[in-house]
Amino acid sequence: MRWSARLTGVPWRAAPPDGAGTDEGTPSTDGVVVPGQRDPIGPTAAAELLDPHKPQNLREVLNRIPAPVAVTYGPLHQLGYANRAYRELFGDRPTGLPAGEALPELGTMGVLPLMDQVIRGGRPRSVKARCILGLTGNRYYNVSCVPLGTGDTGDAPAEGPPAGVLVFAAEVTDQVLAAARLREAERRQREAAVTLQRSLLPQKLDQPADLRVAATYQPGGAEAAVGGDWYDVIAIAGGRTALVIGDVMGRGLRAAAVMGQLRTAVRAYARLDLPPHEVMCLLDGLAMEIDANQIATCTYAVWDPQHRTLSYASAGHLPMLLRCPDGTILRSEEQNGPPLGTGGGLHVSHTLRLLPGTTGVLYTDGLVERRDEDIDQGLDLLARTLTGAIGAPEVICARLLRAMGVTSEHDDDVAVLAFQLPGEEGAENPLAALDSAIPEA
Repeated sequence: MRWSARLTGVPWRAAPPDGAGTDEGTPSTDGVVVPGQRDPIGPTAAAELLDPHKPQNLREVLNRIPAPVAVTYGPLHQLGYANRAYRELFGDRPTGLPAGEALPELGTMGVLPLMDQVIRGGRPRSVKARCILGLTGNRYYNVSCVPLGTGDTGDAPAEGPPAGVLVFAAEVTDQVLAAARLREAERRQREAAVTLQRSLLPQKLDQPADLRVAATYQPGGAEAAVGGDWYDVIAIAGGRTALVIGDVMGRGLRAAAVMGQLRTAVRAYARLDLPPHEVMCLLDGLAMEIDANQIATCTYAVWDPQHRTLSYASAGHLPMLLRCPDGTILRSEEQNGPPLGTGGGLHVSHTLRLLPGTTGVLYTDGLVERRDEDIDQGLDLLARTLTGAIGAPEVICARLLRAMGVTSEHDDDVAVLAFQLPGEEGAENPLAALDSAIPEA
């Protein structure tokens, strides 16, 4: 039987005119490149083989292909032919037997169900990077199953089911191994970034006598590069406490390194006893010097137990949430300054008087931001969650992460800092704001 055959995805090429080209392979006058001596088929045979108007013997065509090819027929996929490359790879295969017996390697690769689909639907099917065990080292192949019929050109026959299936395997071992090496390199880099990130965060938080604090950091999942989230609690003069949350834009080791420099700078600036907006101005200039192409957001707050006030300034960071003793949730929505590293922005300090029993939460965008939702939805959910998240600060951190769906496979890293004032009996009003919006000097 003579079939006109063409593999899926391989276009016909016009045969070169007589006398065109050289042994090294040169273009003819019409731009067609003639294969040189390195072509295993040879220029004369290639011209005859690729003539779209000349019927070809299917076995001759397939036997010239260096990749393994097998042809089966009937609903049981009885083996009709396996080309030379197939036999060299797997050994001789008995014709006439069903593929499950004659071609056991196809069963190992999960190709047999694919062949059933081809017979039923008459359309090509394929699988990628299937491993063949038992050979010298593991070898991987992309396998395509193409419907065949008398007079077929690679598509399904016009009427009735296909007469058979052509199975074509293309080796992709080098690509698979290269991808595996790349994934391993990325895994090692991510582990290094996580280690650096954790080493730069506080190993133990200061615990002031008049303020309970807790914090947590959750790196993103395996598919997410580590970012530059950080938090800190700093004891400063006068029995006051500085609370810091920040997020360096970007991912990987560079973001973690910039984060470490900013955190160190915050600790130094905090001890200068400056108001929050001045600390932000200093950090803004430093961020520009560290890396002009990388910006960061930050909230810096100072708790003064003597006056029971919380003064803070924000550089483009998400709003702080406060839960009052009566359960009311307040969101800080006063004017924010621009992110650190942008330069020249106006930063403003704000002051709040907190009542005993007030709980506050500072966090990074990974806690509330989702790709398929507006960020306001995440903020609203966090506020509702905080309403019922009672207990010590460490319990609140854990409950917020769980309620917001943050797991080890989360697509972004998350930092949360919770603080809580000890409660007192007789507190009535939820929160009183002082009139101190202090602009930058």
